[in-house]
Amino acid sequence: MKKFDYTGLFTENSDDTELSVVEHAKYDFAVAYPAPETLPMDGLVNALQTAIDSRGDEINREMAYYPHVKGSEELREYTSIKLKKDRSIDISPDEIIITNGSGESIQLLIHALTNPGDTVITEQYVYGGTFNQLKKAKADIVGTPVDERGIIPDQLEDLIINLTKQNRNPKYLYTITEHQNPMGPTLPLERKKEILRIAHKYRIPIIEDECYVDLRFEGVAQPPFRALDDSGIAIYIGSYSKLLAPGLRLGYFIASEEVTRRAMSFRHGSGPSLFSSYAVEGFLKNNLDSHRNNFNPLLKQKKDAMTESLEKNFSNTGAKWSNPEGGCYLWLTLPEEIDLSIIRDEIFSEGVGYLAGPNFAPNNDGKNCARLCFAFETPKKNKEGIDLLYFLLIEPNSLNFQPNFFYLLHMTKF
Repeated sequence: MKKFDYTGLFTENSDDTELSVVEHAKYDFAVAYPAPETLPMDGLVNALQTAIDSRGDEINREMAYYPHVKGSEELREYTSIKLKKDRSIDISPDEIIITNGSGESIQLLIHALTNPGDTVITEQYVYGGTFNQLKKAKADIVGTPVDERGIIPDQLEDLIINLTKQNRNPKYLYTITEHQNPMGPTLPLERKKEILRIAHKYRIPIIEDECYVDLRFEGVAQPPFRALDDSGIAIYIGSYSKLLAPGLRLGYFIASEEVTRRAMSFRHGSGPSLFSSYAVEGFLKNNLDSHRNNFNPLLKQKKDAMTESLEKNFSNTGAKWSNPEGGCYLWLTLPEEIDLSIIRDEIFSEGVGYLAGPNFAPNNDGKNCARLCFAFETPKKNKEGIDLLYFLLIEPNSLNFQPNFFYLLHMTKF
């Protein structure tokens, strides 16, 4: 039978997306999640079984219907308690929307707040999932300058003034403030207060994504914008996927009622899986602190192994790297002459995976940068992988670099 031709039938907003299986390098620093052996699968299964055993009839009734559009009532109640205890956000369960991971929260909010051509400010390097969703929404995405502590408030204000002069009035600011993806910094309290002042002055809402806040192994978490300001200008996103298991796909957001109602107009159907919600709520209400106390020291060991190998190999090369207090990633910056984006595939084929800076760059910079995930591999493999990366970059004839690449490497002692 002749194959049907769909030419001319697709919407203008759809893309021809390749559906491929993700390949992993031997040393996989390109991934965006922790290692499978760190996930509390037995605890989650036991929590689900306990819920079924203790509330069997009730769960049977709930499972006979689609989940509530806001998500599981039990998980919303738990989230309300956790937010008040951990983040000083006093919010009722009815104001919390459970989503299929924090990614759906981001998607719903982008749909509610972004028209094609709207200017949106992000960090200079922004989480790739949000970056791609903003591009899909045809936003005018502009990265504000950052340093090792995150967004620089006075440069943010300068950017807003310059954009306004160009009739590109910023619609909102999106930021990850704890262990930012891809760079790793935590935004200090004094900067948050100044950014709030700027946001009110120029009438720019802040979408704060705290999906990594529970993954802290050093230092102290900073108060979220929502705890510092209850006017509604701050929208808050959280996640359970990063802490427990990405495959569970559970996140949430809180916003003013008018924003929530608009965002939820783009949710066509019910809330997330009740089974996942039962397991997460049941596990965390009894095991949150113990799980963090077991999980986060493992992350620190992995981060330390990677930074030790970076120090051993790259300390005299002009390279720099971030030293996060939590999360899953650090940011490697090589001398500007070195383009990590064009050699990424070849280095991957030799065994080291990373994501090059342009994947995160609204301003089309960062070719000499890479995000390295330290959370997935063992400490030993983190050390070995960085050793191999250095060897591939420095050793003549190890790769098919562009002309003069070796010259640049050795002239910069790199």
